Amino acid sequence: MKKNDLDFTGKTAIVTGGRRGIGRAIALAYAEHGAEVAVIAKNHDGSGILADLEKTGTPGHYFSCDIGDESSRRGLIAEVVKQLGGRLDILVNNAGMQFYETIENCTEDNWKKSEALMLDAPYDFSRQAIPFMKAQHNGKIIMISSICAIREGGANFGYGVMKAGVAAMARCMANSLAQYNIQVNAIAPGIIRTDLTERQGCFEDHRYKSVIQKYPAGRLGEPEEIAGVALFLGSNLSSFMDGQLLVVDGGFSGN
Repeated sequence: MKKNDLDFTGKTAIVTGGRRGIGRAIALAYAEHGAEVAVIAKNHDGSGILADLEKTGTPGHYFSCDIGDESSRRGLIAEVVKQLGGRLDILVNNAGMQFYETIENCTEDNWKKSEALMLDAPYDFSRQAIPFMKAQHNGKIIMISSICAIREGGANFGYGVMKAGVAAMARCMANSLAQYNIQVNAIAPGIIRTDLTERQGCFEDHRYKSVIQKYPAGRLGEPEEIAGVALFLGSNLSSFMDGQLLVVDGGFSGN
């Protein structure tokens, strides 16, 4: 281990869905450690995350894109990399969505939306990113999966399937990309405090007490705790790690 292994000065990172939640925490963590970060998100207003990136002292970039739409994604990574000075060190495929559903009431429309955003987009963006990383003979691709990929709660059917697919994608991609010094890994967060989980009531007092009983840590997670793992996977510290799914869930999946 070297003293500067978590110094990302001179490196660049792209984070999809980086406007808020886990993606925002990851984008800020890379910027705080010196990386030049580009955020891709659907919302047209990126002023908030750009202001936060500016506060780190590292310049940030924002690209509005309907990530689940193939035509909107086409050629986007090349455009972003151009803004980043022609280099791409880290791609974090984070964007996601969740429907409250089981196999019985999962509609075809919801299934296709989930598939487009959480499987097609990571596949597409990764394929676009790989040529830049191969040219450098160096790169990191990080997929944000979920504990729903290994222990689905019963009402996140489509989300669980897609997040399992993302973890499998990382494993299968890693097999062919390791020869180019490109590492591909995935993170499976437990319940993390985000806009989505707060809207679902996970952090309301009456529900929180019942939810954390399933978590040996005695609490739910914070976005920064996932960002810390993303820093590790984006750094030289993980240079011999390929195709792995790192579970970060306060012990829930092992309980």
